[in-house]
Amino acid sequence: MRNRSLVFLSGELTSLPEAEARALFLAYDPESKFEVREKRVMLVDSSADPIAISRRIAFARRVGVLVENASQVSPIVRGKTSRLRNFDIGNKPALDPVRFLRGFNAKVDLRNPDYELTLVRGEEEYLAVTAPGVMCQGWSRRRPRVRPYFHPVATFPKLARALVNLSRCREGQVFLDPFCGTGSFPLEASVIGAKVVAIDRAQAMVQGSLANMRHFGQQWLGVVRAESLRPPLTMVDAIATDVPYGRASSTMGAGGAEILRGAVESFPMLLRKGSRAVVMHSRADQVNSSRELAVEEEHDLHVHKKLTRRITILERR
Repeated sequence: MRNRSLVFLSGELTSLPEAEARALFLAYDPESKFEVREKRVMLVDSSADPIAISRRIAFARRVGVLVENASQVSPIVRGKTSRLRNFDIGNKPALDPVRFLRGFNAKVDLRNPDYELTLVRGEEEYLAVTAPGVMCQGWSRRRPRVRPYFHPVATFPKLARALVNLSRCREGQVFLDPFCGTGSFPLEASVIGAKVVAIDRAQAMVQGSLANMRHFGQQWLGVVRAESLRPPLTMVDAIATDVPYGRASSTMGAGGAEILRGAVESFPMLLRKGSRAVVMHSRADQVNSSRELAVEEEHDLHVHKKLTRRITILERR
């Protein structure tokens, strides 16, 4: 069954939110069609379940079934409790949410409703039925400083989840991070239901990653100490990783460009055809397409004044 979905993207000044939403819908339905109506508003025609998307997505505020005609709302919420989430991205007059809901004969419950209506008011108005509570992903509970093992270069869970989503990894598929560090990417892949393999060449990172895995009760296939550029496995469904760089990371004396080149060269031996690898690396280091790997997308992410990271998405031909 195909749905017309509304995706209200987050407001980060990067191309990542739109790319992540596209990747998620395409992971579940390669025939998904997209329309960006205005800033932060994406409409999607897809058979993918928008509630399943909302449980995974990082850089979006709401995902739900678009209401094409307001008359469709009353039969859904009649006799049920509802609340309204109103997002104004234009110069609109104030809205009374209780009065708005009662116009659909809905019972108002702001704490624990059966349904949630999301209204986005920009150049146009967009109304969607969304699931209450599913967008609460628990990022703060998994942030680096609350994990048993902390390292200053650990990726925050929201960004790690976005990169896992960009790989189009689905539940039950095998996910690999060959530079796992403290386990940020494997942890988020495990939370969404992937079968995870984490690799690092540094013993401290492997032990720390394993401690973090146990702390959050996630089931992984394994945390392995091995040479990251020659991982002891074949045929995974998705890869997402942050290539080590700088003094604070475990480069073991190798330069970032050298590690990046070696990692990309190893991907064709690991990925199934049509599968994707997502690599975060220095913007100064270029990744090019090859006979076996195609560069599909690239996105820049400003970290701070002196650091911008590049995210390259490759597909196994």
